[in-house]
Amino acid sequence: MKRKTIVLRAAALLLALLALPAGRLAAHAETEAEKMGQVIADKVNLREGPNTDSDILAEVPGGTAVEVLDQDGNWYRILYNGTVGYIRQDYLFVNSTGSRGAYVKSDGAVLRGGPSADSYLVAQLSAGQGVKVKALIGGEWFYAVVNDQTGYVHRTYLEITSSSTASIGMLKQGMEGEEVKKLQNALYDRGFLSKADVTSVFSSETRKGVLEFQQACGLSADGIAGPETLNSIYDSSNKIEKANADFYKLKGTVVLLDWFEGGSEWLAKGAKFTVTDVRTGKSFRVRRFGGWYHADCEPITSYDTGIMKSLEGFSWNRRPIWVTYNGKTVAASMHTMPHMANPTPSNGFDGHFCIHLYGSKVHENSKECPRHQACVYEAYKAGRA
Repeated sequence: MKRKTIVLRAAALLLALLALPAGRLAAHAETEAEKMGQVIADKVNLREGPNTDSDILAEVPGGTAVEVLDQDGNWYRILYNGTVGYIRQDYLFVNSTGSRGAYVKSDGAVLRGGPSADSYLVAQLSAGQGVKVKALIGGEWFYAVVNDQTGYVHRTYLEITSSSTASIGMLKQGMEGEEVKKLQNALYDRGFLSKADVTSVFSSETRKGVLEFQQACGLSADGIAGPETLNSIYDSSNKIEKANADFYKLKGTVVLLDWFEGGSEWLAKGAKFTVTDVRTGKSFRVRRFGGWYHADCEPITSYDTGIMKSLEGFSWNRRPIWVTYNGKTVAASMHTMPHMANPTPSNGFDGHFCIHLYGSKVHENSKECPRHQACVYEAYKAGRA
């Protein structure tokens, strides 16, 4: 009861300060709060220098008030129990520095009317929601602004950023809730996440999926789903999937290479490379194991076989493709019908298939196949657009 009274008095003092004229409030900040901060993690390391490679001088418990001496980039230089050291900015809240951006870490967070779990509910918050933090009360509650509402959020529900603002919509590792699950389902639909990883918890696998999606789209790749990433992944006009991501990166780079004038040596036996189907944009991995007039090949894994089969089943129809190997992408043609030699039974492809480059021939008559060569030219034309 005593602690609750202290917290409520602190809140009343904060509201009184916010009501002061600007000049008096600034003066009060200079004399009372400018040099003080509070640890907002459960515990944090005090380091000898402003980096994580520095020696740990002490472990500072959550809620501890410390004197702030200076700032070095994203680190505060502080005094704690007679020891001077550094704490990362996102682990320390300094009331005098103005607003700090923050994000809600999980669904279930509540904006309350006062700094107490018994206080009335102002708004229900969701994971990833942006919040502007004004002050820390009693080491436990943040006085915050959410949209046009103000109130108090317990510190365990917020992640403070180094910025003074926080955009609405940011999901990152450690967060959980319905918005995280929505993101995971979108990543699953595009092939960047397995169904087993759709858990509502932003895991390391989710971060990896976000990172791969960002790289495929040419976005800044940090594994954090900010507004630009979220808009892109939910955009129905964005057709990028994991299986077709290479298609968008390779356009404009495709060349013709004669099979008998360097092509066979470039795509040597044993080479493992990527095939991109020009008509669908889907990609899969392939190994060449033989062939003289053309490349005898097989999908590397059953996953690759599944992508290949999704094009039109197993068929003798010719298809324009791009072959990417050792930094070069070459126009080519293939069919998808397994036949004859089957080097790797475990890949789900009962045989092998053939890849033709410009000038390749068939074994039956030692001549070029017109249908394969037409697809080679189709692939080349599509790759130069």
